[in-house]
Amino acid sequence: MPNYQPMLLTLLFFSAGILFDWYFDISAATYFCAFAIAILLWCILFGRRRAVSERGQLIRYAVCSVLLAISLASGGAFWFHARWNWYGANDIGRFAAGQSQSVCLEARIKSEPRWMVADENQAEFNAIPVVDRTRIEVAILEIRDGTIWKDASGRVDLVVHERTDHVHSGDRVRVFGKLAQISGPTNPGQFDFRKYYRSKSQTAALHAMYAEAVVVVEPAEHWSGARMLSTLRRKLNEITWRYVAPERAGLASAILLGNRSQLTSSRKAQFLMTGTVHLLAISGLHVGILSGLFFFFYRIGLIRRKTFLFSTIFFVLFYAWLVEFRPPVSRAAILIILLCIGRLRGYSSFSFNWLAAAGFVILLINPSDLFQIGPQLSFLAVATITFGKDWLFWPQSSDPIKRLIANTRPYHIRTLFWIGRKTRAAILVSGLIWLIAMPLVAYRFNLLAPIALIVNPLLLLPIAFALYGGLGVLVSGWFSPWLGSIFGAVCNWNLNLIEWLIAVANTVPMSHVWTAGPSTVSVIVFYIGLFFLAIFPATRLSAKWFLLSVLLWTVFGWWVPTAIGLIYERETEQNLVCTFADVGHGTGVLVQLPNGRNLLYDAGSFGSANYSARNVSSLLWHHGIEHLDAVVLSHADVDHFNAIPQLCERFSIGVVYMSHQMFVDQSPSVLRLIEVLRENEVPIVELSEGDQLLGTHASIETLGPPMLGTGGSDNSDSIVLLI
Repeated sequence: MPNYQPMLLTLLFFSAGILFDWYFDISAATYFCAFAIAILLWCILFGRRRAVSERGQLIRYAVCSVLLAISLASGGAFWFHARWNWYGANDIGRFAAGQSQSVCLEARIKSEPRWMVADENQAEFNAIPVVDRTRIEVAILEIRDGTIWKDASGRVDLVVHERTDHVHSGDRVRVFGKLAQISGPTNPGQFDFRKYYRSKSQTAALHAMYAEAVVVVEPAEHWSGARMLSTLRRKLNEITWRYVAPERAGLASAILLGNRSQLTSSRKAQFLMTGTVHLLAISGLHVGILSGLFFFFYRIGLIRRKTFLFSTIFFVLFYAWLVEFRPPVSRAAILIILLCIGRLRGYSSFSFNWLAAAGFVILLINPSDLFQIGPQLSFLAVATITFGKDWLFWPQSSDPIKRLIANTRPYHIRTLFWIGRKTRAAILVSGLIWLIAMPLVAYRFNLLAPIALIVNPLLLLPIAFALYGGLGVLVSGWFSPWLGSIFGAVCNWNLNLIEWLIAVANTVPMSHVWTAGPSTVSVIVFYIGLFFLAIFPATRLSAKWFLLSVLLWTVFGWWVPTAIGLIYERETEQNLVCTFADVGHGTGVLVQLPNGRNLLYDAGSFGSANYSARNVSSLLWHHGIEHLDAVVLSHADVDHFNAIPQLCERFSIGVVYMSHQMFVDQSPSVLRLIEVLRENEVPIVELSEGDQLLGTHASIETLGPPMLGTGGSDNSDSIVLLI
């Protein structure tokens, strides 16, 4: 390679092995044999000292390199295969069935219980009342079979359908609950929760309806690390809620301690739709800002260089322990520690080689992280800064005359120049990360948020001051209420500014766009091309040509193929396709007509509105649908329409049909639905017996109900279509 990156090659071949097993799933014995043979042959060839010609030497080195590549790939495949497939004979997943069943088991709590706040904003569309819940990661120890206790193993997330405060990390508990296998996707395009939890080595789900169903059998020792961490996290969370205003304390706890579950789903959606959701997950940005305090002390001369670097390493390790080594923080800690080690060894900048080393460590910890969106975006952001550093940052001029002139300018002029350079760098960094992450975000989240180009640079200072204020609260809140109140006010004011900016950004027209996203092939082509641009100096483009390349890919790799596919389908499709979405207890039917038009009959679930909206949306995006020509709502039960408010935000809707009986229904959920439709300027048309609709290439006739209704229940007054 023109630009030799040994750890990058190591990461590439190791990842290739993981990908190979993901798609082909060959036996572990095959991988182990390939690894052993490749290593053995490498040792034999590399250890030969017999004099050979230069050409022979090159051939020997080439063969050795190939053998190393094979060993890395087979090692990666073996490691992933083992983590993905090997579970104990008494793993809890082997006791779980497809349908939930009552169980009694004992487990050790491995994480501090996380309070999950109910979302009151969607309460009127939920058939079942929303309640606060608690999520606890537990390690299974025993399960009861009649009167006999049997050994069991494995980890699960225990969800208690009440707020639970009486248990701590490290406690041994007895749980009376419901155990079930984690179900896979049942709709095209739906997120696969079974694979997600399997990547965390969890094969079952455990629910307890009441806090009393979790009984402490053996409290953790007060001196144990788990109990000390649990006590510390609870105390810090309590201090946060004491000194930060209640309406901002949940957000403060999220960005400081990783307690995202203390925010409602609608509140988190505001961050998602402005491209700022990364602020809610403790990531490299948060860890970097907090550890930047040591850099500030170093720059003003309070600490020496080695002290600064070792203090940073100690801080990120402590902080990762404090937030229970959650994956985003662990990734950031590894990156920062490697960066500090590089500085200690004399490396002045962070290279792809160091980034690849961090990625290799992450995959050794959990090879499934290769397929998770969090690690992908984390490393993509750091790689983007490394890739574009020549475009993003103004290097100091090497001309001594220009440097002399710069140093002799008045202090306020130099300060303005410094602010200008930092502002420019912040805008360019944010813009380049957004641009390079755009295909992956659109593919995985079905969302484009152009407003993030403006909002993210504006939020850098508020989030930094909020973190520093919050850190001051966590430190001073123990001993000084006066200092805690001051730091709490700083944190609260900046968090208020952040949420105000995000609320304003959400009101900007076209601030975000929901989309079916690019195809898998287009995304792969984009990032393979980007990889070669980043690694090989001969392929490096100027910033202008790089932007043009991204624009050409967006047009010809995403928009044009999508448009051609839709036009082709509309012109050639002669079939009537009716797809019944799995929304649990409820209804959602997609009718694709021969003329390319799309009709949705009902969209709701007896569970949460978020659940039904997510399932119906994934089905529509899977088919490349971004516009619904019509929606028919059968009747006024909430489990038939509670997804519509969120679908109005994600898709354009031509018209909504409902019966006269539903239109005059005075229930709060129906009145709120009509209000939402009018806010989104969606026409509402009454439908009754004998009406015709969407008559091109298909005959659609309404068989019922009559205008005056049947005189029975709202079910008997449902709209019936003959297509």
